Amino acid sequence: MLGSIVEWMFPAIGILIAFAVAFTGCQQCKLSRDQHRLEREKFKLDMFEKRISVYRAVQRFLSIIFRDGAVDLDKLFEFRRDTQDAIFLFSKDIVEYVDRVDNLALELWEKKASCEGLPVGEALSRLCREQLDLKGALRKEFPKLKDVFAPYLKFDKWK
Repeated sequence: MLGSIVEWMFPAIGILIAFAVAFTGCQQCKLSRDQHRLEREKFKLDMFEKRISVYRAVQRFLSIIFRDGAVDLDKLFEFRRDTQDAIFLFSKDIVEYVDRVDNLALELWEKKASCEGLPVGEALSRLCREQLDLKGALRKEFPKLKDVFAPYLKFDKWK
């Protein structure tokens, strides 16, 4: 009788150990999936924070131009510094948008600098008209800002 108990006890213990190992493996697998999901969500949040900083830099720069009616070189270089990572964070459309704002702002600064020292006359009037056109072009960029950046910043796309 003792022999028959021992005969089925060792296989039963082996089966119990196998179930325990399988259960532990399943639990670790589930934890690994959960950890992977959390890491993916953290990556999305980190990416959002980097992208929103570029958006805010463009918004801040355009606001300064509207407020001052001119471009300050220090603010232009600050804008370039704050948006230089756009090429790594966004698709081509955003990079082109940031470049467009940069080019318009630089051209506006160049026109303003060209006016200095010019006597009143046709050349000065022409440069003033060109500056107004550039300010108008920059003003038109501001309403586009949200629409251009929205595909990269909306949370509903993350679900």
